[in-house]
Amino acid sequence: MFKLMVLGTLIVGLLSCSTDYKREKVKGTDAPILSQEDAVHRAKKVSDVEYDLFFDISAKKEFYTGVNKITFKLNTASQDLRIDFAKGSVRKTLVNGEKVNNVYNKHYLLIPSKFLKSGDNEIEVHFTQSYSRDGSGYYRFTDPEDNKIYTYTDLEPYDANKVFPCFDQPNLKAKYKMYVKAPKDWHVITSTLPKKIITKKDYKIWSFNKSDLFSTYIWSLHAGPYHVFTDTKAKYPSRLFVRDSLKKYVKVDDWFTFTRQSFEFLNEYFGYEYPYKKYDQLIVPDFNAGAMENVAAVTFAERFINRGEKSQKERRRLANVIFHEMAHMWFGNLVTMNWWNDLWLNESFATYMANLGVATNTEFKEQAWRDFNGTKSWAYWEDQLVTTHPIVADVPDTSQAFANFDGITYGKGASSLKQIHYFLGDESFKAGLQVYFKKHANQNTELKDFIQALETGSKRSLKDWQKKWLQTTGVNTLQTKFECIENKITAFELTQTAPNNIIRPHAFEVAFLNTKETKMNVASIHKIELTTKTKKITEVIGLACPEIVYPNYNDHDYVMVELDPKSLENLTKNLKNIDSPFLRQLLWATLWDMVYYGQFSYRNYADLALEQGLEIETDDIMLRDILSSVHGRSSTSPSLLYYASKDTSLSQLVYSEFVKDFEKVIWQRLIKAKAGSELQKILFSSFVQTAQSTYYLSKLLDLYSQRASILGLEIDQDKRWSILARLSMYNFPRSQILVNNEKAKDNSSMGKKMAIICEALQNNSETKQMWIKEFKNGDSKFSFSELKSALYSLFPNNQAEQRQLYSEQFFKDMKWINDNKDDMASSAFARLAPLDCKPSKNSPIESFLNETKKLKAGVIKKLKIINQENQRCFNTVQLAQE
Repeated sequence: MFKLMVLGTLIVGLLSCSTDYKREKVKGTDAPILSQEDAVHRAKKVSDVEYDLFFDISAKKEFYTGVNKITFKLNTASQDLRIDFAKGSVRKTLVNGEKVNNVYNKHYLLIPSKFLKSGDNEIEVHFTQSYSRDGSGYYRFTDPEDNKIYTYTDLEPYDANKVFPCFDQPNLKAKYKMYVKAPKDWHVITSTLPKKIITKKDYKIWSFNKSDLFSTYIWSLHAGPYHVFTDTKAKYPSRLFVRDSLKKYVKVDDWFTFTRQSFEFLNEYFGYEYPYKKYDQLIVPDFNAGAMENVAAVTFAERFINRGEKSQKERRRLANVIFHEMAHMWFGNLVTMNWWNDLWLNESFATYMANLGVATNTEFKEQAWRDFNGTKSWAYWEDQLVTTHPIVADVPDTSQAFANFDGITYGKGASSLKQIHYFLGDESFKAGLQVYFKKHANQNTELKDFIQALETGSKRSLKDWQKKWLQTTGVNTLQTKFECIENKITAFELTQTAPNNIIRPHAFEVAFLNTKETKMNVASIHKIELTTKTKKITEVIGLACPEIVYPNYNDHDYVMVELDPKSLENLTKNLKNIDSPFLRQLLWATLWDMVYYGQFSYRNYADLALEQGLEIETDDIMLRDILSSVHGRSSTSPSLLYYASKDTSLSQLVYSEFVKDFEKVIWQRLIKAKAGSELQKILFSSFVQTAQSTYYLSKLLDLYSQRASILGLEIDQDKRWSILARLSMYNFPRSQILVNNEKAKDNSSMGKKMAIICEALQNNSETKQMWIKEFKNGDSKFSFSELKSALYSLFPNNQAEQRQLYSEQFFKDMKWINDNKDDMASSAFARLAPLDCKPSKNSPIESFLNETKKLKAGVIKKLKIINQENQRCFNTVQLAQE
């Protein structure tokens, strides 16, 4: 303890006199973050960085050892120098050949200036580090089926320093040489191909070629006895790695086909050849995100593997993510944002280009933009929260960067790009991108650099667009107003409104719909540019009076739509008759938005869903969307069933009948659906998420136990677990016995995780308290991924009373978790806040936020969102009761 106190005093002494940037001193912080201020300061001093790395991962231990020789240039040696390194042990440090005593606070080393020099420097750090237990940094996983060990890295935004000592910021790009000592039967994968592999008796030494120049957060080290598939048709060396026990489930043809299609599209569209020498993809266990764009060694979560037949939506999702991660090889890896405030320069572009690529160069041309509408819905939701932020965000430190991986950065940014692409036209947009890559390859950029490239490509000024779209918050709403005499339009006006009064430039299509025979068809389409609050559209005067006007046809614009009274009235009578599936999808989405934001009764929507949707809809995308509004996208999402459960004006009998109406129609359509069809898959999944009465839960049990079957529907391993999860949620008789039996049969990591989910879903407080206690336990035997699965399953919407019982204790636990756990764990735990459908003002959440100091950015954001969601739910239910 005394040694620790002395070290702490020494660090404080070194840092306390170093707070004035005008005197070029290091500020520093005793926290696991890097501030933008510190990053800017360090980037001014340091350049020409190279890392010469050695890792020994050959021992079957909970830690590994390494050596990092860092060479770089300093423009001045008048200051101490920070090297980021989290929670490891530093065995020895040499600075320019001289051994120095370590000044290390478990967040970074501080190299005294007296050992440094202007010009070339070399720092050699010998270190030991534990493998990660939460999926960030360098993660180690043991497969329960065969006890084989697999490792991988996941480093965005600020986790490379959890693996090795480095300058962990995006604008200090570096080149990397790497040597790895690994078990003899392992593959080792990084950004380059191996130069040489030396085989010894029990291990191999892998020597890799020097890498290209790139940032630390996209460096990688993946290793283990992965099974490898090789694409012999690929233009570049392309491999796919997966755990040996899962190889039989991988649809290799899909992976390689979508990958080749990505290369074809992006190489041509960007006008810049793929910048790296090979392309590896790894499907890895317990992955926190969907995928990660490490240079030439991309990682994907194992949820992209199905232990049964994939649905078409799952195949489209896989194609989209493959395109997304490959787009990052240009947007993010070749050209990288200078700091995390321009994270959108990575994620918005990868999201948009993935959809554009899938729509252009895959079998999913007809569905791609329809799927993208779901991404836009995420953005609309996020942009109307109290936590919204501009696309170009204020990011004072890496903790805030972690909190900004959200619907604004991904969805709104991508939607804004779709809008400007439509506005400028394809040739101008494409030309701007090609200017961007040619000018800024291997560099760091800011917003102005991209805007200048688009302006060059389009020969148009985009300063106004930049300011109003990228540097402001909120979503505009489009309204139409028209008058007709003798069935002819005599006046037509468009208005845009915004909560912050930002009037943006828009380009979109207005569609007029009229009935023809039994169908409601698009009678005419009008492209509009709207740059003012209101605009009179004179060119439509004299046209036939429309029954419905929809002012964002084909979904080009990022805007909410408020239907005029006549259109709304006609829509509710004719939804099933609208001929265009995409337009029908957009109109259903508009109605659901009106329910969610308290403008249309959920009961009226429920009637429409039953009569004009669920009973007759045959379009798979449309049917899935309507079903999602019935039961929610997850067990805690807003839905018709959730609103009805919170509607105190409904008796228990009325509520039960409300539920049975949906159970019955979904079941009837399921048993009649074409064998093996996409609709059959959709209906089965939704039936599992809807069933709650004893009668229909028994139907699920019959399918599980094979006492009943549906032609063409295979109850594979994943479906078996989904049924057991639903039965567990309602404490159905013998459900726990069935879970135990299934767990004994399925000893995979997926089986173990599903058994945990089933246990957490049980409707009893003792089990839930046990998992909360386990999440708080620093020495839990469960992985973070397993704990997170339990946490997310604790309080489904049908167990509101359990969540209410825990609500008071939640705030005490939340404070402890915030103070003792990292950003990821704290943000995850915040999901357990009271979800009660009550007004947000003076709520327990609001009081906690006002009274509690030093909450993490992710915790604050999550709690504010839940508080606002409670108010929105209250408004929706109140409207139905009026």
